[in-house]
Amino acid sequence: MTQAQVLPWWRRRGVLPAALTAWALVIVGLAYYSYRTDAATVRDQRPLDRALPVAETAFGTVLARVAAVPGDGGPRPVIVLEPPRVEPGCRVTSARDGAELTRRATVYIAPADSAPLIERLAADGALPAGYRIWLGRDAAGATNSFRVDAGEFIGLRGIVEEPGVLRVALTTGCRPVDGALPAVPDPPADPASAGRAEGVLAALGAQGSRQSAASVACPGGGALTTTLVAGFPARAPVLKQVLEQRAGEVLVDAEDRFAYTTGGPEGVAVEVADGEIAVAATTSCG
Repeated sequence: MTQAQVLPWWRRRGVLPAALTAWALVIVGLAYYSYRTDAATVRDQRPLDRALPVAETAFGTVLARVAAVPGDGGPRPVIVLEPPRVEPGCRVTSARDGAELTRRATVYIAPADSAPLIERLAADGALPAGYRIWLGRDAAGATNSFRVDAGEFIGLRGIVEEPGVLRVALTTGCRPVDGALPAVPDPPADPASAGRAEGVLAALGAQGSRQSAASVACPGGGALTTTLVAGFPARAPVLKQVLEQRAGEVLVDAEDRFAYTTGGPEGVAVEVADGEIAVAATTSCG
């Protein structure tokens, strides 16, 4: 009897290497399938292009709830969106670069409504079942901030920066990028909103020297939009004196900031910084 006849089948020449190769291919195949289909368990499993739709949905969902008419029938907040930013150069691991998406919005609301607005976010049914929310309080015990976990390692934070001004930010954290940086929404300016903003800017004694637009889809259809026009006036205007007659309901009235609704989902926010006047015309989710 030869040696080959007495050796187990898995030790015969060529059988073991072939079996190991086949098993390795199976493992690689299962890993790739899991990578493409399973929910992420660590942030770097979900490349940025696949995180973008989740982030956009989360941003629109939370802001749509923020933009809702208060339960007491008070004025609707005015939400000013900034264009989304994808920034490369962060580190996923010590050996792998990545990129991060950030979305920001400023919410103008009557100062007394700031805490109730945040608390409405935490009410039962206000956000989808998969979302988790935590509220924060200031030194006096008033609710002044929130943090939302929207799943897939997508987080939103909001904080009342000053009376009537709530800043909201979303981030994906640093994510791998497969190939070129993914494209982000770059909507054209809405003509009606742009005309409204330019009219306000002209009334304040300035002409538009720059313009931008931003939007995010609303859960029920349509979009929350912002068109911003900015320019330098010949002299510093008194915002209230010019804008109060245009306002439906005034939300914020300060020397360098004025925000008001114009009826329905539309609103206007004006900020003055370094001599430049920025006018944002917004349309909230219905």
